[in-house]
Amino acid sequence: MNATSSQLLKLLSSGIQPGALPFTSGLGAAGIAGTPFADLLKQAQSGAIASQLPVTINASAQSAGIQLNDGQLARLAQAADKLETAGVRTAMVSIDGQNLVLDVHARQITGSAQAQNGIVSGVDGVIDLGDLRSLGGLAVGAAQAAAGAAAGLGGTLASALSNFQLGPPSAGLAQNASLTQLLAQLSGVKPASAG
Repeated sequence: MNATSSQLLKLLSSGIQPGALPFTSGLGAAGIAGTPFADLLKQAQSGAIASQLPVTINASAQSAGIQLNDGQLARLAQAADKLETAGVRTAMVSIDGQNLVLDVHARQITGSAQAQNGIVSGVDGVIDLGDLRSLGGLAVGAAQAAAGAAAGLGGTLASALSNFQLGPPSAGLAQNASLTQLLAQLSGVKPASAG
């Protein structure tokens, strides 16, 4: 039902409440297809709902020589969904031996994560997507194509994706081994072992 502005004004002046209109009835606590909003939010936070929005490489990153294949971009798109759900705006992403900066909201790789004096600044989250280049017995192209397949995550990919740790910046480095390893790799310093 399409209502003109004059029809809507007449409805308001008559005392009819907007919830009583046929095109707004039936909406309430239930969301898409009758699923309550709280359930949808839990599914999004767990990664069960994917936005299907792609990640791209911006022009300056391309001119700096950053290249990613379709499988890597698919893995980054899944990571961007998780990062966005966690409230991260700019992330350092480790993928297949590269440390990249991802603008989560723009869904763009903006450059390489570079450490200056052992510090990577300008990011508020870190995610490690693993390194699928060294999967034993599988061709790299086949492994990355499998990584892009959202429906059939293989055990190796699921394992690689489940190994990342994401925490707020206030979480100490001692509690985040993945972050410590990534920062140490960038700065060239070996991390202290938790003996």
